[in-house]
Amino acid sequence: MEGQEKKSFFVNMRKDSGELRFVIALFFVILAGGYLYVGYLLTKAGTSGEWTIVSTFKGWTLYITSVSPALFVILLGVVVLKGLPRVFERL
Repeated sequence: MEGQEKKSFFVNMRKDSGELRFVIALFFVILAGGYLYVGYLLTKAGTSGEWTIVSTFKGWTLYITSVSPALFVILLGVVVLKGLPRVFERL
């Protein structure tokens, strides 16, 4: 056993290992859960506002205006969760 160094948890993971998939899934769930919780708090507080988002990407134009900030944050959380299977497909 001499001469063998114990490697850290993250260094020893392979791309197809269950541990890596668990860490990625945990990260996505915590991030999306944070978005959903903040959206809930914003809804509970009754926030509203007048704002506009205009963005262009690859010929598509995104135009969002006067959407409740809480609803927008909740939708971001859902988008993060929907992206999780695609991450696993590309591992």
